[in-house]
Formats: sequence, structure tokens, C-alpha cells
Amino acid sequence: MTRPPMTGVRRTLTRNRAVLLGYLLVVVLAIAGEIVSSGFLHISHIDQLIISGGFIALVGLGQTFVILTGGVDLSIPWVLNAAAVFLTLWAKGDSGKMAWIVPLLLVGGGVIGAINGLGVAFLRVPPIIMTLGMSSVVEGGLLLATNGGSGQNAPNAAVYLATHRWGPVPVLAVLWLVVLVAATVILSATPFGRRLYATGLNSRVAAFAGVNTRTVTVTVYVISGIAAALAGIALAGYVGQSYLGMGDPYLFASVAAVAIGGTSILGGSGNFVGTTAGALALAVLAGLLPILGLQQAALEIVYGCVILGAVMLSSARRGQRDSAD
Repeated sequence: MTRPPMTGVRRTLTRNRAVLLGYLLVVVLAIAGEIVSSGFLHISHIDQLIISGGFIALVGLGQTFVILTGGVDLSIPWVLNAAAVFLTLWAKGDSGKMAWIVPLLLVGGGVIGAINGLGVAFLRVPPIIMTLGMSSVVEGGLLLATNGGSGQNAPNAAVYLATHRWGPVPVLAVLWLVVLVAATVILSATPFGRRLYATGLNSRVAAFAGVNTRTVTVTVYVISGIAAALAGIALAGYVGQSYLGMGDPYLFASVAAVAIGGTSILGGSGNFVGTTAGALALAVLAGLLPILGLQQAALEIVYGCVILGAVMLSSARRGQRDSAD
């Protein structure tokens, strides 16, 4: 007896099951928070959760693109940190200077990403080694530039981006939405997106099909560097200043958000819509920890478990696919 063909809606739901589970997790955690502590879902606290999730989503943007190709970017925290530090050092509280500082920082993030991509694509350096080494280089450069001290106060324009609202909506949420739409269009409706997925599924087959996998690889690392720099600018505005190490919490958070959102850690499947769900889930979970009397270390355990679970699941799925082939 043959199965009836799936309808378009059912097919879409099946294909995006992991994404839907990510958003369901957000809802479950939010309801649990309200049950444990009345007022957890008050509008002011929701604002804070959105802002916290926004920073994770911004760093998760670049990580999503990189992981879709089967790589990983461990330089994100210090690219973020560098953008925040140099923003405050160069602006010295003057918002007018951001007109040239912000483009320069975004270009700088892109250059660091390009170096990562060139090392991975052309020199065949494993992504973990390449990006970890670049992270160390950027960290050392910051230590030399600041003599180990903190940066200065963030300019008001950066503070506005991270903390103010347009009506009831945080400005950062609007930026998040713009990034979400742009990333979704790039991944689902452009030739580059199709080449990216092909590279992640099987780079050798993609190359035989005419895809310039090296160009794709370099491009995703450039995107990751730019996204990390943008996150650093916004985070400096939220904190009100910059300091060394402010990007450290976002290394495993970015990978965990991607994993929770259903993107295969080994590449080839996933999207930024899912990463958005992962970012929200981690933000809500972080908000729950103090209520439950748990320390920040508990969140680190969650990150590790999520990443390990995602790697094992992706490996199992790839093994089943290879066996079927």
C-alpha cells in the first residue's frame, strides 16, 4: 500500500521540524519562568530577554553561515571584543566619529574573517586550528593596544542602538529582524545560498558540479567577521564601555544557538531562522538561572551538552545517509 503524497504544508513542517522544536523550547522555558517567578514575562523583562538574545543572534549569524559549510569560527569572541574596544578608544564618547569608525570596524572584522577563510580554503588548515590561532593573534593585539586595560565609555549612538526603543520595540530587535530577513533571503533565494548548502553537504561533489567552494568558504568567514564586529559595537553600547574578555561568553553561546536551531554541526542543512530560536532559548534559560538559584556555570554545562549532542546527532544522520548512498 503506497503512502499518500505529503501536502505542501506537511512537507514544510517536516522539513522545519527542528526549527519548530526550537521555538517550542522557547515557549516552554518562558512559561516555566512565569510559573516559577511571577512577572518573568512582564514586558520590561521580555525586552531584556530580546536584547540578550539579540547579541547571541548577531554572533550566531556568522557562526550559522560558517557551520553550514562544515566549519566553525572560534575567533568570534575576540573579533567582537576588538570592535568594542576600538570603538570606544577611537570615538572617545563622540557619536559623530562613528560615521567612519563603524565602517572601518566592519571592514576590519571582514578582513580577519577573510584571513580565516583563506587559511581554511587555500592552505587547508582545519577551521578549529585556523580560527583559534587568529583568536590568539587578535587577543594579543588588543593586549598590546590597551596595555591590558579597559576601553573608554561608549558613544551615545551605540548606547541608543543597544538600549533604546522605537515605540514599544527595542532598536536592537529591529536590527535583529533586518539581519534575519537578509540572512533568510541569502540562504534560501540566492545562488550563493545554494552553493553554500552544496559545499556543506559535500564539498568535493559541489566542486565537480562547478561550485567554487573556496570562494564560498572565504565568503562565509568574512560574513562571520563582519557579524562579530557588529555585535561588538552593539554590546559596547549596551554595557556603556568596553573591557577585555567581554566577548568570551559568546563563543559557545553562538555554537549552541546554531545547534538548538537545528543546523547540522557538520554542515549542509539549517538556517538562521532556527538560530534565532536558539538565541531566544538561551536568553530565556540564562534569565531562569538566577531564579532557580543556579550559577552561570550551569549555563556552560548546557552549552557543552547541547554542542556534544548536536555533533553526535549530526554524525549519526550523516552515517545513515552515507550508508543509504
